[in-house]
Amino acid sequence: MKLTDHSKNRLMQSLNHWRVCKDFADPMFNYLVYGFEPGGFFKGWYANDATSILRSHPANTVEALKDLTKWMVNCMPHEAWGSHEKVNNWIRLVSDGRRAILEEYNLVYTEQEEIMMLLKGEPTHEQFFYS
Repeated sequence: MKLTDHSKNRLMQSLNHWRVCKDFADPMFNYLVYGFEPGGFFKGWYANDATSILRSHPANTVEALKDLTKWMVNCMPHEAWGSHEKVNNWIRLVSDGRRAILEEYNLVYTEQEEIMMLLKGEPTHEQFFYS
């Protein structure tokens, strides 16, 4: 899926609002937008598999995981998390399907909104992330 910086920043702003650290935000972005396999820990975490914590990097803090989970509960499309089946289905979903769902959840702009922002020359701003 092709996104303008406006849509990329909209999704990243959502993650940033919930204080999700950049080390968690980048894999989340790649999973949601491109359907990339998120890796053992994140795939398990998105699937609500409590044992995934055993595969977590030792530097991952409980506070960072709580922030990620708060974002998931409040903002993440329900189609993309909650079970291994949902995670696998999200990864297999075609790009247009992922985009439609992300638009529905207001995590990215529609293509028409992106075009209007580009034509108006609206600036984009990269998000600051917590560590």
